[in-house]
Amino acid sequence: MKKALIVITALSFTTISKAQDGLSDILAAGLDVATSYTNSYSKPAAEAFSYNLSAGWYDDARVLRQGKFNVILRAQATFAQEEEKSFVLDPQEYQRLLQNSYDQTNNPPADIRVTFGDGNNSPRLVATALGSNDPSQSLLIVSRDRTTGIETSRNEITLAQGLGNAGVDFVPSAFLQVSYGLGAGLELKARFVPKVQIDEAEIGLYGGAIQWQLTDVFDKNNVLPVDISLLAGYSQLDASYDFEDGAVVEGVDQRLETTSGSLTLSLIAGTDFKVLNFYGGINYNAGSTESDLLGTYTVRSSSSVFPFAQTYEDPISVKTDVSSALGTVGTKLTLGFFQVNAGYTFGAFDTVNGAIAFKF
Repeated sequence: MKKALIVITALSFTTISKAQDGLSDILAAGLDVATSYTNSYSKPAAEAFSYNLSAGWYDDARVLRQGKFNVILRAQATFAQEEEKSFVLDPQEYQRLLQNSYDQTNNPPADIRVTFGDGNNSPRLVATALGSNDPSQSLLIVSRDRTTGIETSRNEITLAQGLGNAGVDFVPSAFLQVSYGLGAGLELKARFVPKVQIDEAEIGLYGGAIQWQLTDVFDKNNVLPVDISLLAGYSQLDASYDFEDGAVVEGVDQRLETTSGSLTLSLIAGTDFKVLNFYGGINYNAGSTESDLLGTYTVRSSSSVFPFAQTYEDPISVKTDVSSALGTVGTKLTLGFFQVNAGYTFGAFDTVNGAIAFKF
């Protein structure tokens, strides 16, 4: 079971990373265009990772008694709204960026035109890392000598696909979580996926949280009809994906590295029955995801509007921050030392999770 959890989380990042193989290809359009495209393409997936990491920290308003502990196997999936699966790409904006970059070089004067592969230069929706291009989309970049009008370069770049192209409609994760009762109404929690490598991807996940049951301290006579607690937790995912050096753009040590962290603060209320319980929470989530395209990338005249070779080192770094309130509802069934839980967190991105737990 533990191995299965590791595989689910690793395959999640691997699938997204493979979908982004086209990111190195876009460098042929110049660094400014590549950076603009990467920001728009990766932002929804980065946000989904942050919200996924913030979910699943609690399944009860009650904490474990001192010396007791739980071992939990949890899986969850974060879903995006339809509008997060695509973004509007305007070839004329990319044309402006590329023309400005070219004009700052010492190359012969040239006029650059950017269109989609079918020759249309009107804005249209293309896939983010969560969507798909059906049919596939490409950018056509044509350079003409400004004096003679003779075409000097023509380059067609296929735009990256997303998770939707692999038939995946959500961002999944799975991990082992343990909890320990400290006493005084406090419970310590930890979650982790040990760093593993699957195919070209390497991934690891860890996090910690503390939950304080207020009613255990301030309502010892059980006057209130529900238990109430506070929770603070932090999760971080570290991942990297090695591209095949030179497969698209000549270079070495080409890889994508991603770090995603998420802080969660929660106010939780729940019932106090022996077998079946219900809980709900109000959460504040603040997260940040940073992705870096690292290594060297050499774009030559045969694949670029620029007449001479250009080498980029660690060319792209994008950072996405999220901050919002979320709601959570869920239920837990307890049968002796065995527990089953299902929860739903709703907000900017919705996350469903399920878990089985063993209480000792």
